[in-house]
Amino acid sequence: MSISVLIANLPYLLQGALVTLWLAFVVVIAGTLLGAVVGTISSGGGPILRSLVTAYVFVFRGIPVLVVMFLGFYTFPAFGIRLSAYAAVMISMVFYVGAFVTEAVRGAIAAVPTGQIAAAKSLGMRRLTMLREVVLPQAARLSIAPILNISLMAIKQTSYASVVGAWELSFAAREVVERTLAAFQIFLGVMLIYFLICYPISLLANYCERKLSFDH
Repeated sequence: MSISVLIANLPYLLQGALVTLWLAFVVVIAGTLLGAVVGTISSGGGPILRSLVTAYVFVFRGIPVLVVMFLGFYTFPAFGIRLSAYAAVMISMVFYVGAFVTEAVRGAIAAVPTGQIAAAKSLGMRRLTMLREVVLPQAARLSIAPILNISLMAIKQTSYASVVGAWELSFAAREVVERTLAAFQIFLGVMLIYFLICYPISLLANYCERKLSFDH
C-alpha cells in the first residue's frame, strides 16, 4: 500500500475541505441564529406558539438529515424556484440545525434558577428587561457546550451534500477514487481531514462542559 497517491491528490482534497468548512460555517451560524431566536421566543410565548415550535423541533429532529436535504433539493423546483445545490443544502441544513439549537436554547433558559427570575420580578423588572439582563446571559453560557456539539454534528453531516451534487470534500474524494481506484488511501486521508477539523471543536466542547459544571 502506497500513500503517494494520497499525497499527490491532497491539494485537491484540501480544496474540498475548504468548501466543507465554508458550507459548515454558513449552516452553523445561520442555524444557531435561527434556533436562538425561535428558542427564546417560544420560551416566553403562549401555548399556540410553543406548540408550533414543538412541532417544528419534533419533525426536523425526527427526520434523517439526508431526507431533509432531498426535500430541500426537490421542493424548491416543484414550486418553480431554481436554486443551486449549495443553496438547497444550506437552507435545508439551517432549518435542521436550527431545530437542535432551538431545543438547546429552550433547555438552557429553563435551567436558569427560578429564584433569580423571582428576584428580578421583585425588583420590578419588565419581561424584556429581565430576559435581557438576567435570563439570556446565563442561558447563553449554559448553551455554549451543546451548540458546539451540534456544530460538530453539522460539520460531519455536510458530507451528505455530495449526494445532491454539491461539490465538497466527500465529492472530491469520490472523484479521486474513480480516477485512481485507491479508495482506502483516499478515504483514509478524508478521515484524517475531518478529524483535524472536528477534534479541536470536540476538545473545546468538553472543556466548556467541565468548566460550566465546575462553576455551577
